[in-house]
Amino acid sequence: MKTRYLIGVVCALALLIAAGGAAVADDKERPDQGKVISIDKSAMSMSVQGKKNDQWTLYWTESTKLKGDLTVEELAVGDEIHFAYTEKDGKKWLTELKRTEKAEHSD
Repeated sequence: MKTRYLIGVVCALALLIAAGGAAVADDKERPDQGKVISIDKSAMSMSVQGKKNDQWTLYWTESTKLKGDLTVEELAVGDEIHFAYTEKDGKKWLTELKRTEKAEHSD
């Protein structure tokens, strides 16, 4: 009886560890930085391109936390950003946004 119980506990722990590992792997695949390739301030959205040329549309709200004294008006195409988001209704909603490198523009 004790052996069956022990095997059950070990199997349950193995499943929990496997599920936790999968969640960590998903977080590593989750985008969190890239270059702004377009901005639509009226729609409160931007397109961002990652290192592997993958692209995402990110949306912001009034509650999006802007880091480093950044304002939405200062964002420009070509800026490098670091961000955190949550997914809701099939969209990526920014929770935090930080510009890591300002775009170089020839004025």
